[in-house]
Amino acid sequence: MSEEAKATESPVDDDDFRPAPGVWPTLSYRDAEAAISYLVDVVGFVVSVVERGDKDRPVQHAELLWPYGGGIMLGTDQADGRWSGDVGGPGTSTAYLAAPVATVADVAGRVAGAGWTISQPPADTGYGAVGFTFLDPEGNAWNLGTYVGAGF
Repeated sequence: MSEEAKATESPVDDDDFRPAPGVWPTLSYRDAEAAISYLVDVVGFVVSVVERGDKDRPVQHAELLWPYGGGIMLGTDQADGRWSGDVGGPGTSTAYLAAPVATVADVAGRVAGAGWTISQPPADTGYGAVGFTFLDPEGNAWNLGTYVGAGF
């Protein structure tokens, strides 16, 4: 078997099996409650779970699912004990989301309508995909495009 075939071969023989996401980008927010609202209302995530904390850390843990597969985890920043140490503070994360072209255009319109910064407007990427880049209200960079990866 070629190396390329091995790289795309599923470790599961059942064609109906769809594994849970194995990669979960994580983000810290100063105001995680607001982040959940705008990621759901503007970007299109779906709330899976929100674990509430106390007044110092109102959202200890949240999981938002991306309708086209995968998801993210987030919480209120814990500056005195962030699990990632000095990295990963609010406004320092980047993430890529894949979606159909109609969704890319729809989200671009909602992002612009919400007044968020679009750092790269929707455009053809040159390799057969369409995408754009924007910053959420706390400065995290998001790229949304139609490219789903070479192995899919």
